[in-house]
Amino acid sequence: MNKLVGYIIALIGLIVAAASVNLAKLGITLPSSIKSVYIMILGIALIILGLTLALGGKQEVKQATEEVPIYEGTGKKRKIVGYRKD
Repeated sequence: MNKLVGYIIALIGLIVAAASVNLAKLGITLPSSIKSVYIMILGIALIILGLTLALGGKQEVKQATEEVPIYEGTGKKRKIVGYRKD
């Protein structure tokens, strides 16, 4: 689920960054205080955030085999003398 959200955010960022170049052709007018460069930066930030969510994530380290202790002795005098792979 986390990867899907990341890809969607990256896609939205790509659309925003591409649209910032051709705002006049798309018929979108912005207030004079907002420049198209700011919208492009927002789009690139969304792309980076989306790819970080999609590609980053939990990576588990798997052991090849489980180690089981080898005991010597009985009762309270029992000691671990080694480990074997199960």
